[in-house]
Amino acid sequence: MMTPKGWSHAIDGRIGGRAVQRAECAKNWLRQPPDDPQRATSRRTKRFDPPRRHPMNRRTRALTLHCVTALVATGFSARESDAQEAQFEAERAFPATFGIASAFPGAPNTGFIGLSLVYPRRGILPSNTTAAEKLDGDLVIGYTLGDPIDLIAVTGSVAITSLKGFAEDGAFGLDVARALRVSDDSLTFIGLSASNLGAWGDAAFDPPAWSAYVSHLFSVGGTQEVPVQITVGYGDQSTYDDLGIFVEGGWFYGIGAGLTPNLSASLSGTRNQVNIGFGLSHPRLFNWGASFGVYDVTDNVHSRQLGISVSRSF
Repeated sequence: MMTPKGWSHAIDGRIGGRAVQRAECAKNWLRQPPDDPQRATSRRTKRFDPPRRHPMNRRTRALTLHCVTALVATGFSARESDAQEAQFEAERAFPATFGIASAFPGAPNTGFIGLSLVYPRRGILPSNTTAAEKLDGDLVIGYTLGDPIDLIAVTGSVAITSLKGFAEDGAFGLDVARALRVSDDSLTFIGLSASNLGAWGDAAFDPPAWSAYVSHLFSVGGTQEVPVQITVGYGDQSTYDDLGIFVEGGWFYGIGAGLTPNLSASLSGTRNQVNIGFGLSHPRLFNWGASFGVYDVTDNVHSRQLGISVSRSF
């Protein structure tokens, strides 16, 4: 994906006016499905877990909430056809933040569907549990409306919070995002999320959750610029206590960087948990994205999990 400065150069000469140029630059950074579906993943074991959401899943947004990985942006609004989009060569992948929310929404009037898998499922499992029984996932479908540059972007979603007994458990989510600052070389957005709304099945035992966060996008380097995203936020169910038993509120953070046209890497966490993840994308598959990573890498709160997700925008 191009850096903000790169987008500015690409649009320059096609669209007149500095203000319009900056707005178009920002809008095209948003041409991607929600970065990581796993943010919505409950990772709850239906038969053995006390009913509760994974604290890191605050937005039920794409594929399954705020995170499959952000798809690489593969062009700008002046493009005339899908063929041109497929031929566009991205400089760097979008710097998604694995495991936490991001304030950068999907493009206006676009939908997404995502699937995420986690291993092992969160909870107390019998010693004779098979590997297949420890694997579970979520499915999320959503749609984004509104322009975050001029007004606000609103994303509504519905999440099926387990693939065991499909659609027996689920909830709705709502996200809003707004640009705070747009310049030629950086973008700053603010986001608010509410999840586990109107829940049914086991998900109804969990209370609704909310979070607020700020995301800043910029680039570093010289001729080979690297896009970087930094996100900081607070959620009322953002982490586990030190024993890994009860969910509590707190601050969360994340930093991601686009390493190549097809790969991004990120580090995220809370006061007692660290996550590491990677995003995969391809310029010719501009509406697909994938991510993989490990939650609670050090197993500090006894919740280490492998997560894999895939999403598609439409």
